[in-house]
Amino acid sequence: MRSRIFPRNLPRVRASLGIKLIAISLFIFVLIFGISIYQSNQAIIANLRGTAESELNSAAVVMNEKVTGDKDAALMLANSIASRPDVQRLTAEKNRESLINLLTPLFGQLKDQHQIVHFNVVDERGVVIVRLSDPDTYDDYVFYNAVVTNTINSRRPTGGLEVDITGLSMRGAAPLFYEGNFVGLVEIGIDYSQDFTNIMKQNTNADFVIWFYKPSTSRFGVEISGQSVESPNQDFIYYAGTKTDNLTTESANLEKAFSTFDNIFTIDLESSQTQASLLIPVLGPDATFFGVTEISMDYTQRLAQEIQANILDQLGRIGITMLGLVGIGFAINYLVVNPLQKISRFANDMTSGVTATEISLKTGDEFEQVSGALNQMGQSIQEKREDLQKQVTQRTAQLRASNEVARVANSILDPDQLISSVVKLITDTFGYYYSAIFLLSDDGRWAELKEATGSAGEALKARRHRLPIGGNSMVGTAISAKEARIALDVGDTPVRFNNPLLPNTRSEIALPLLIGDRVIGALNVQSIREADFKAEEISTLQSMASQVAIALENAKLFREMNESLEELRQANQEFVVTTWRDRLKSGKLEHTARPNLSFKSDDDNLHEIEVPLNLREQKIGQIALEINQEWDAEDQAWVEALATQVAISLENSRLLEESQQAAMRERLSASIIQKVWAANSVDTIIQTAVRELARSLDASEVKIELKTD
Repeated sequence: MRSRIFPRNLPRVRASLGIKLIAISLFIFVLIFGISIYQSNQAIIANLRGTAESELNSAAVVMNEKVTGDKDAALMLANSIASRPDVQRLTAEKNRESLINLLTPLFGQLKDQHQIVHFNVVDERGVVIVRLSDPDTYDDYVFYNAVVTNTINSRRPTGGLEVDITGLSMRGAAPLFYEGNFVGLVEIGIDYSQDFTNIMKQNTNADFVIWFYKPSTSRFGVEISGQSVESPNQDFIYYAGTKTDNLTTESANLEKAFSTFDNIFTIDLESSQTQASLLIPVLGPDATFFGVTEISMDYTQRLAQEIQANILDQLGRIGITMLGLVGIGFAINYLVVNPLQKISRFANDMTSGVTATEISLKTGDEFEQVSGALNQMGQSIQEKREDLQKQVTQRTAQLRASNEVARVANSILDPDQLISSVVKLITDTFGYYYSAIFLLSDDGRWAELKEATGSAGEALKARRHRLPIGGNSMVGTAISAKEARIALDVGDTPVRFNNPLLPNTRSEIALPLLIGDRVIGALNVQSIREADFKAEEISTLQSMASQVAIALENAKLFREMNESLEELRQANQEFVVTTWRDRLKSGKLEHTARPNLSFKSDDDNLHEIEVPLNLREQKIGQIALEINQEWDAEDQAWVEALATQVAISLENSRLLEESQQAAMRERLSASIIQKVWAANSVDTIIQTAVRELARSLDASEVKIELKTD
């Protein structure tokens, strides 16, 4: 029998140790893997919270831009209609039928183009004259409408969100004036129901829900089908939105948004559905609380994908470390690292502003799904970035033009040159069909054309084109009313001068040039496109008009100041000439000195220089010098400086002599008056006066004679 090298139980020991090592290794692997997964998942959750809040805030910005744009649009449309004289007259007459016939076609256009659902004409008391959305309903008081009430009270345009029996809408109201009297207003309303939330979702990929605060709508009898938030008071009801199920918004959060008037961000990371929402209070024009707008996104799939991708990543990385096999390393690099690198580069390109290319991942797993989602997101971001860049470029050009106008206004003091530069700058920057500046005539009856662009402008300037103030023209009415006149479609605007030299004009704006409350002219801009004047452009043009008005006023004041200074300079020069002429009545005053007795006169070697003695640019004498060497520039400058000081000293000496003479005359007069007042009879007074005058003036004869005719 062969002897054994190892005992029989040794394999069992080896097997037990191996199991233990495997168990320990497995335990360490699982522990490290678990800790890594937990930490990375927590980081993903934290990043998701920040990402969700950022995306929802971005969606809120888009919504606010939409709301602001709708408000501006409603106000602009209301102002445009309120500026029509026929609407003003018919409202003053309360001619309901004529208003319906006049405005019904326009209401149809606005309804199709701008989702207008309210088009009302209201009198000065708040009573509806015409309700084009429901022509059979009128003569009711709209006292509950804050936009109408504020416009009636302030006589100024007002805009904001309103709730009535038809629901929520963006309203804009503009006052109507006829013959200087307030006669009513025009109210335009844009629908803010289901279409609004659908548009917001298309623009942001987020869900939008509008919750009404029930007490704010009860007075209007609003009947809204939908769901109520489960709360003890049932204060919030569902009005409109892009989702009608899974309404998990807590009443406490809605009430918190209502009570604090702050935006409330929440995210649910505990349940199976990861929902993030941003609650924004909805306020009316008078700070009335209507309800809450909820912006939400479902991050369930995104979170699951990121966690799954994280797990795969961790498995790959730890597998590479534990196994240490080159083949697995290559496989992991191909299957995990490369897709992640592509996704990372794509994400870095998007965050850094570089135009990202599409990710092409044909892995058949979550990476391919992520790549598809990122491609869609990248395309959407790129489109939004290009649109934003376009807007920024346009706005930058407008601001650059405004700054250039400010620079020109501060650097050019010639009014004609200033006007020409501004008109050319506006035309070149904005590409308008026609730009012109009119100034008010001296009699205040005409707007006179000072500068205009193109061949039409040259022809109009040649014929000294002018428009009557307050006449049937955009410029005349803008100057008369001291406010802007905007025509989105010149065919529908009766207050406009129909110029045959400008046949292609489709929209026009006239902005008054105001110095405080005083109007000095108007800026007129015309375009070949309808509704070509956006709010930003109007604001920029108004700023330019204000700058031009101030610059023209400064140029006028500068010219008047120069004229005054020139008159003063001439008066000073005249005074100097007259004074020194009187001082030298007996002839010229001359002194000659030859201090160098060794100097030998040689006419051939003499060099003469004459330096004038000037006072206030007037010559009162001169210094003549002769030397036997060439005059250099330094010697000449020294003599000229000395001549200036000599002239000043002469003037000071003359002024001193005059003051001394005046003082002496004052003392002499006081002495004579004292002696005359000391006399106590007529004869004594006459004798004293004759004696003192003869003595003081060294006169040969002084005679005082009293007589009556």
